[in-house]
Amino acid sequence: MVLTDQVTALARAEQLVDTELWRADKQDRWTRMLHRLVHSMDWTTGLVCGVTTAQLATAGDCSPRTVSRLLAWAQDADLLVVVEAGASGAFLGTDHNRAPAYVFVAPPAPPAEEPATPDGQSGNHVMATESAQLSPPVDESGDLPYSYAGNNPLTGGRRLNRPHQPQTDWPLWQIPTTPGQRSAAVTTLLTRIGLDSQTMPVWRARALLHPWWTAGACVAGLLHAIDHHPDRPDQPRGNALHGAADPLRVLGYRLRPWVGQLHQLPPRLTGHHGDYRAKQATQLADRIAATERDRAQRTNQPSRSPSTTTARETARAALKAVLIEKARRRAAVNGSHANSAG
Repeated sequence: MVLTDQVTALARAEQLVDTELWRADKQDRWTRMLHRLVHSMDWTTGLVCGVTTAQLATAGDCSPRTVSRLLAWAQDADLLVVVEAGASGAFLGTDHNRAPAYVFVAPPAPPAEEPATPDGQSGNHVMATESAQLSPPVDESGDLPYSYAGNNPLTGGRRLNRPHQPQTDWPLWQIPTTPGQRSAAVTTLLTRIGLDSQTMPVWRARALLHPWWTAGACVAGLLHAIDHHPDRPDQPRGNALHGAADPLRVLGYRLRPWVGQLHQLPPRLTGHHGDYRAKQATQLADRIAATERDRAQRTNQPSRSPSTTTARETARAALKAVLIEKARRRAAVNGSHANSAG
């Protein structure tokens, strides 16, 4: 069904963008470009004409390649259909290019019972006839037609799957801060909860978990948050991810109660900034080195000589000489006292 009401088209576009769980900056850029298309709608036929790729890129503050991705996504989501492809001025034989023409579409609503008209035909048939007369033929195949303007999506109107990503082992208690670290943490988390990161749309998982890394969460803390509710910390919630039609949506539902409640996680699940495993290895190496130094000091101390016969005789001779010297001095003192008395 072709949309001719701007309010309805805006609401449907914003709803589809919100369900993608993208990053906030991407949602803002793509929403601005969709608003630019909606504001160019004809209120009678719903056609969007005269909007160029450059204008959309300016509205979204992005490159023309991103505009091509937006158009491809809009067709995949059954939001936008290209009625007439763009063409270059050289192909048309004119001084300017021709911008593509679009229409916003929505799933048809179920038919409602209408009273019969005097001629025996229902009101729905009359409305359908009038709509067919006002709206031009629409290609609903979902494929982006070939354009001579040179701005076609490189994927033929379809999004490519992400290339193979190697498995990583991110430290469970380390808070990721860089894009590469966050990607490794996402891959580790998906592997820990039993999801295949090779077939899972990792870009959605990164967008879903980015606010949690920014808030200071670590993989160990999020694993606990997935299995527990902050209001019932002692009651496991069970595993609801395996077999789910959209596991990432279930993951976002499990984490939503923990927004602003990370302080309620057990202290042992607190994240660490920096490579805590390197710090632990350094501390362990320092303790080992201190133990080795103490052992070396005890080993290098001079050993006490054992008692021998010679040492005992030497000690006895020294003691005897000291006693003899004391007796001589005592005798000399006594003799001097006797002479003084006589």
